[in-house]
Amino acid sequence: MKVTDENLVLMTAQQLRGIISEEVRGIISEFITTSSSNVFPKYESTTAECGTKLIGLRELSKHIGCGINTAQKLKDEGKVPYSQIGNRFYFYSNEVDVALRKF
Repeated sequence: MKVTDENLVLMTAQQLRGIISEEVRGIISEFITTSSSNVFPKYESTTAECGTKLIGLRELSKHIGCGINTAQKLKDEGKVPYSQIGNRFYFYSNEVDVALRKF
């Protein structure tokens, strides 16, 4: 790395990738530590109250005894409560059971 003046720094692409990687890791680490308890804030109660965490449509479909397409349709129509992080869906068995009893 070479400093040519106060505002210009020359470096190789590899050095730049290293700096960016360190920054991104720091940002992700900070995000995880500050928000991990807020991912499912309403589920800070005991597991017995929320039931089993079901991850994905496959687990939901097994829990309620239907096909994956039907589980997807129930989710899309808002008939079962869920949370989404990225492209993953999270369901809680007790909430799903209560919601499906209404229909």
